[in-house]
Amino acid sequence: MDTTRSGRPRIASPGRGGPRWSRAARAGAVAVVVAAAAAAGVLVGRSGPTTAAATLTDATSAPTGAAPGATVTVDGTGTVTGRPDTLTLQMGATTDASSATAALDRNNTEIAALETVFLRAGVKKADLQTSGLSVQANYDQNGNVSGYQAADELTVTFHELSKAGAVIDAAAHAVGNDVQVDGIAFSISNTSSLLGTARVRAVRDAEATAQAFASAAGARLGPVKSISSQEQLPTPVFEVPVRATGIAAAPSRVPLQAGSQQLSVQVHVVYELRG
Repeated sequence: MDTTRSGRPRIASPGRGGPRWSRAARAGAVAVVVAAAAAAGVLVGRSGPTTAAATLTDATSAPTGAAPGATVTVDGTGTVTGRPDTLTLQMGATTDASSATAALDRNNTEIAALETVFLRAGVKKADLQTSGLSVQANYDQNGNVSGYQAADELTVTFHELSKAGAVIDAAAHAVGNDVQVDGIAFSISNTSSLLGTARVRAVRDAEATAQAFASAAGARLGPVKSISSQEQLPTPVFEVPVRATGIAAAPSRVPLQAGSQQLSVQVHVVYELRG
């Protein structure tokens, strides 16, 4: 074994290329390189390019609360259900004659018969209203006047639904085949209490939504800064007009089902937010 000038041993390998490291020395050198690469955040593979190691972090920051003057605007809905207690009827007579005056005279007689039936049944005059009156010529296929037609209609309001069916049937028999029924509609006469309940529900609905937003923002819900509302009442819908083609010989009770109706209130509320 040869020694260097400094006295340190030198390992000589046969063959070309000059001096080489021993196997143990080479392993030690590789270990040092790997340790340095690991400290630098680099992974060294056996083959292929080196790959940088990355750590993903959640960039979502937590809520920081409300800034001065911050607000939250929400909508709320409150719905209630009520049972109708009022019936509105559109009923009249349509008459035909060879002259306009004859058609109108006959119509007047039949409308008077209708009014008598309603009044005797307890319907007040204030609940009877003429809602349509017309007199017009009828024409044949050649465009010639073939006669005249008169039509008159009453709008009748019933407050006792239990009696309405029988009264409507009696009125139809009083007129006969000239009777015209343009439909009925149910409604709720006094909606104050129902709407009051719906308003409370709408505001509570809005408050719950606003509270959820405030909590999500890391803030506290403050007082109401403004509030507006819109109320939706059921709109009476009349059935398709029907003209009688025949009246039964004996009066009977017209079956009527009032069902139920919904009323709703929508509110638009602005709340103050506090940090």
